[in-house]
Amino acid sequence: MLPMFKSGKLQFASSTAMTLSKWDEFYDNFDYYKDKFLLRQQSVSNSAEVIRRLGVIAMNTPVEVDIYGHGNSTHAGGTRLVNGLGGSGDFERNGYLSILHCPAARKTKQDPTGISGIVPMCSHTDHTEHDIDVIVTDQGLADLRGLAPVPRARLIIEKCVHPSYKAQLTEYLEMSIKATQPKGAGHEPHILSKVFKMHTGLQEKGSMHLPSW
Repeated sequence: MLPMFKSGKLQFASSTAMTLSKWDEFYDNFDYYKDKFLLRQQSVSNSAEVIRRLGVIAMNTPVEVDIYGHGNSTHAGGTRLVNGLGGSGDFERNGYLSILHCPAARKTKQDPTGISGIVPMCSHTDHTEHDIDVIVTDQGLADLRGLAPVPRARLIIEKCVHPSYKAQLTEYLEMSIKATQPKGAGHEPHILSKVFKMHTGLQEKGSMHLPSW
């Protein structure tokens, strides 16, 4: 953030709290930066009414997103806390445009693309699909506005999934549709016995790449 102030790309920032990686830069140039920040209490910074009235474009980085557009911002593997939720829920729900952005894949010790940013179902859900408008990864952008669950899933897989996971997630989606629609239960298709198989593969073998479902 500090280099953005110095370059003129950022003029002002408001928050409830902040953590700076370049503390010495901030402290040594305090007179320059002191008028560029405003820290306010959470009830003001995360106010739903203020966020909506200002027409905020909300951008947050999740741990993972699932194929239907739900977001997990806090718990790796559903159990290990890696981030606090902060105001992301307030901003995603009330922003004019709500965006989640993450890498399409992350590395593990065993696999350079061992963790997919897009999974069949989030292992923990902080943001529901009702609050999210756009999903972005380094592969592309999926505008989910106005789409039903299955078209959302197809668009996320097409635009956002890492190439090494496209076939795998497409296969899961088609299997889920085939298994649920004849039962009249296919609004948001899932196979519960398989839905976390990518997560268990990561736990057991260090990769979400599966030999088969």
